[in-house]
Amino acid sequence: MKLAMLGQPGCGRTTLFRALAGDADADPSRPLTVKVPDRRLEFLASVTDAPKAVYATVVFLDVQSPAFSPRNLSAVQDAAALVVVVDNFALGHPARDLMEAEADLLVADLALVEKRMERLRKESRRDSPEHAALERAHAILEDDRPLRAAEVTESDRRLLRAYSLHTLRPMMVVSNRGDEPEADEAELRDLCEERGAALLPVDAAFELELTELPEEERGEFLESMGYRASGLDRLISAAYGSLDLVTFFTIGEDEVRAWPVKRGSTAPQAAGAVHTDMQRGFIRAKVIPFETYRECPDEAELRSRGEVRLEGKDYVVREGDILEIRFSV
Repeated sequence: MKLAMLGQPGCGRTTLFRALAGDADADPSRPLTVKVPDRRLEFLASVTDAPKAVYATVVFLDVQSPAFSPRNLSAVQDAAALVVVVDNFALGHPARDLMEAEADLLVADLALVEKRMERLRKESRRDSPEHAALERAHAILEDDRPLRAAEVTESDRRLLRAYSLHTLRPMMVVSNRGDEPEADEAELRDLCEERGAALLPVDAAFELELTELPEEERGEFLESMGYRASGLDRLISAAYGSLDLVTFFTIGEDEVRAWPVKRGSTAPQAAGAVHTDMQRGFIRAKVIPFETYRECPDEAELRSRGEVRLEGKDYVVREGDILEIRFSV
């Protein structure tokens, strides 16, 4: 799962990227894979004999300006979600910067939609469902509205996803600020709500300095500053959540692992995230909710209480499920 980081020059985008990397010299031209913090996985590792905990991950791409140049366009097209970094520590015009980024996204989407509509007309497919979906998308974009904030039917979404439209993707807006924001964030907050984007205030310079502390000291330092979690942890978790994912866990002899799947995924689809053979030969899944296991991390005891369930192909995986997949190929 890739997330493209966009922003005007000087917004602090690369500082944020290097803070995510935990390295002031990290190369922003290379994709950065970061783990999704999850205390549940830490608990599972502590109460099992598995020697390793494997976290879910997201990949960040630092897209240099201009984001829509031929050199950078592919990085944006490949992203599952967008992270727009706006400057709220120096010049203090974050709302304006966001609208400039949105304008670029809208123009790029309009050009793509118009090109595809013209091709369908040449192919005498003006009456196709695809052309109708593109017409509706075109009307939304011409009205200066991103598709993510519009009422787009699920059938239209399925058709439009093939074109990697930028404004159909989830968006997070990082207000890069110091202790006190340069500009009032109320306008930016209202704008994010209107445009269907999530807002996260983060001090990228502080977060980069924080990574210089030993890892075991960071939590205590954050608490002394009045923070429950670092800005980076909040950003990573928000990025994971913006993709509408849920996490399930597996416990094996070699590792405990967190697996991301789209919300609404069935047990066979979750099995496919582990291995395609598991989905193809799915029989059933043994399910223990995480909270149940945390209260009593003893499967034999839970089984005697009737709190270990066997679920079939129609079961929809829930946040925090611990699964053991049974399959045959």
